[in-house]
Amino acid sequence: MSRKAAKRTLTWSSVKKNLAQSGITLLSAGLDEAPNVYKDIHQVMAAQSDLVKIIARFDPKIVKMAPPGERPED
Repeated sequence: MSRKAAKRTLTWSSVKKNLAQSGITLLSAGLDEAPNVYKDIHQVMAAQSDLVKIIARFDPKIVKMAPPGERPED
């Protein structure tokens, strides 16, 4: 999903509900950074199976991004 599509189609209530169900604490972010915007990591890794060897899995518990309208730190 593009960032513009995310802003048009997602709502904060649905995003917060999904994050809470996954046990993730959101500190700040814009709708364009919601998990729904990104490709499914399992599909991405499966498509790269001839190039990579999976050795670990990282499950985020806290997410901190630039607030909406602010540039992220470099």
